Amino acid sequence: MRGYRRNRIDLRKGMVYHTSMTDQKTSSDKKGLSVKERLYARYKAKGFSNGKSAELAGYKAGTSADKQGYRLSKKADIQDEVSRILAQQETRSLIDRETHLDELAKLRDKAVDTGQIGSAVTAEHYRGKVANLYTEKLEVSNTNKESSDEIMLRISKLLGNDEEPKDKSLH
Repeated sequence: MRGYRRNRIDLRKGMVYHTSMTDQKTSSDKKGLSVKERLYARYKAKGFSNGKSAELAGYKAGTSADKQGYRLSKKADIQDEVSRILAQQETRSLIDRETHLDELAKLRDKAVDTGQIGSAVTAEHYRGKVANLYTEKLEVSNTNKESSDEIMLRISKLLGNDEEPKDKSLH
C-alpha cells in the first residue's frame, strides 16, 4: 500500500517537490518518526509480529517486510513509541474502569429513586464484580460413590473381560 503523492512548494527557491505522504516525517512528531514508522509501532503495540506490523504499515509484503520489521524493532525511537502506546492503552483502561463504576453507581441511584430495588441490587452487584470484590467459585460434587476397584471391575466387564484386573497397583 503506497501513500498518495502531494506537491510541496518551496516559495523561497521556487521549486515544487513531489513527496509520498507515508514516507514524510511530520513536524509535530518530536521523535522524527515517519508515518510508516508510527504505524509500525501502533501495530506492534497491538501484538502483531515484526513482519506483519511492517506489512500493515505499508512496507513491501513478504520477506522484505520481515527484514524491515526486524530492523524497525531494533530502533530505540520505535521501541520508545511502542512503550508509550502501551502505557497510554493501560491508562485508558483504568479510566474506562472508573467511568464504568461511576455509570453503574448512577444507574443504581436512579433505580433506587424509582423504587426498583431489584435493579439497584443488580447494578451494585456488577459494580462489585468490576471492582473485583467478588470471586466466583465453581464446586464440583462427586455423585459417584464407587471405589476405584469397583470402577475398574465395571470397565473390565464393559470391555468383555469377566475377570478382575490382575495388577491392582494401577488404581
